[in-house]
Parts: sequence; structure tokens; C-alpha cells
Amino acid sequence: MTKKTPWQLGWALTAVAAVAVGVAACGGGDDEVIAPDPLKDAPQAIRMTWFGITNWHYQVGKVGILLDGETVNSGSTPNAASVTKALASLKRTGTVDVILIGHDHGDHSVQVPEWAKQTGKQVYAPKTVCTKLVAAGVPAAQCTALLGGEAIKLDDFSTVRVVRWVHSVDCDELSNGTGGPETFGFLVTAQSNDKDKVLNLYVSDSGAGGVDLTIPRIADGKTYGSPLSNLNVAMKEAKLSSLDIWQGGPESRMVNQARTVIPAFDVKTFMPHHLNSRANTQSNFKLTYGMHYPYSLDDQPKLKAFLQASGVPQVFPTNYFDAWTYDKSGIKKVDNAAMKADWGLPADGPGPGVQGPNPRAGNLECAAD
Repeated sequence: MTKKTPWQLGWALTAVAAVAVGVAACGGGDDEVIAPDPLKDAPQAIRMTWFGITNWHYQVGKVGILLDGETVNSGSTPNAASVTKALASLKRTGTVDVILIGHDHGDHSVQVPEWAKQTGKQVYAPKTVCTKLVAAGVPAAQCTALLGGEAIKLDDFSTVRVVRWVHSVDCDELSNGTGGPETFGFLVTAQSNDKDKVLNLYVSDSGAGGVDLTIPRIADGKTYGSPLSNLNVAMKEAKLSSLDIWQGGPESRMVNQARTVIPAFDVKTFMPHHLNSRANTQSNFKLTYGMHYPYSLDDQPKLKAFLQASGVPQVFPTNYFDAWTYDKSGIKKVDNAAMKADWGLPADGPGPGVQGPNPRAGNLECAAD
């Protein structure tokens, strides 16, 4: 037998010790080493709160996302008090850590300077919105001008992917890529604490016709992908084969968009929004009034029929600050009475104002749709 040198003997003893540790780690003794759970801090659910038009708040674990946040009809001047009140309400159940703006219109983006000032958080928005923020005294570095295709990493578990989308068009119009405001949708994904479940939703800030989704977008002389291809890229980057939730804005011709998006991305649930922005004989948009007209399935009979035929349910609000949790088991409406009480709204259902008809009920679908 060959005699081992001291170095060889030391190496052999180290190897034996390593094997012993390995056995212990596999349950072979009292010194078992348990690896930390990498998903211990991952979100169990996404809490979703809608408070008018396209205003959404998403609490994804420890990170809060605000979309648009148009709290009052105030022309072109931000209303600081209304934002202060809304921020306090949202803080009852979460945080505001990032601000997303889908497009630059008076019912979407007027209050953004106040949200930026009062939270100090980063804003991701069309270039025109960033220009207005700087003019209002917000530091230029606090607003990121969107192009589409960005991936905003919120934390180790959650990401927002920006999708260049299309603004809604009326019955006699076609969006050929050059008209209307730059419009963006947002694909939110979050690895849940269940390793087999990635929570996901796509919120599009406006509705449009079907063919519009296949036409490349043009902005500042540069041609981008079509809305459909842009969402497809975002889905592939997120490694998703289907969408659990599509939050679409039924401003006009939503059925055309639904006929394209739902089969292409295997949408499981549709949540309509972009509601109650236009005044009717009862009221204009006012959070303290409550929804001044209800969301009615019969206002869009073609959309209703298509969704029913596709087996896709609609989950929709009955008043401002309605809230839901979404987890691996699905979507569930949750109590939000305290937040509603801040605005004088009932714990459930419409009110306190009297509801009237949807002022656009006859223009949401066209004869050729």
C-alpha cells in the first residue's frame, strides 16, 4: 500500500467530512440544513382597486402600482386636494410605488403632476405627459417617456411590460397608426408563492376596432410594431401562453378588439373599465356621487354574445373603489367599505347619487362590427 503524504491525508479527511455534511443535509442527522424558500416573500395575490375611468391601484405583494389616477374633472389644472384624499384612501390597503399613464387625455392624465409630487415616485408615461410634469415643476428624471417594449422590474417577483397599444376610434374611423395619442397597455406579471403560478393581467387603456390591432404604430416618424404583435412579444418575454385577466376599456367598438385578443391570448376573464368619464343628465364624473351610470351588459350586445360564446366571464364594478383579490384560485370581490366611506359611498352597490343611462350606449358598437 502506498503511504499517503500529510497533504493527501488532509484532503481525504476533508472529502470524508464533506460527504458527512451532505448526508446530514439530506436528513441523515440532527444537523440537517434546510435551504431557505426563495418564494417566501413572493405575493400570494394581487389586490385590484378600481376608482373610476381607467384608474386602477394594484397591490402586488409589497409593491403598489397606480394607473392614471384621474380623481376629478378639473379641466387642465391638477386638483391637489383630490389627489391627497385619494392617496390617503389607497394607503388603507397598500402603497403607491410606481405610477403608470396609458395616454395623455383630460380624463387620464391631468392629475399626474400631483401624484408625482405627493408620492415622489417614478412616473412611466407618454412623452407629452413627461413634458407637462417638467412644466409643473416635477424633476425631469422622475418621468420616463415610454416607447413600448420596456420591462419595469418592480422587485424580485414582479414586472410590468409596456405594450404600445391603440386609442379607440368611432364607427366611421380607422386608426392607421399615425392618428390619436400615443397609447400604452401594461402586462403585469408576478411570480406567486406557489412555484407553479405566475399571476398575470393585461390592462389596456382604451378600446379600438379589430383591424387597428394589426397596423403598425407610428410616432415621431418612427414605425413600431402593431398592437397585436407588441402584446405577443410581451407575452413571450413573460413566458405566458394565456392571460388570466384582460382589463379592457369599452369606450368604443370593444367587440372587435375582443374578437382578436381573446382567442389570440386565451383570455380567461374580461374586466371592463374606462367607465363613467362622460357626463349624462344625472352627473359628471365625481367620486363622491358614485357611478352616475351602471355598466350594463346590454349596452354592448355583440360583446356580450361573443364573450358568452367564448366562455369568458365579465367581472365589472358597481361603484367606485370596488376591489378584488386575484390569486391562483381566481378573482374574488372583497370588502372595501372603509375606503368607500372616505368618499361617502355605500359599502356595496351604487350610490349615493341617482344613476342614469350611459351617454354612449348607442355608440359603443357599430352596424358593421
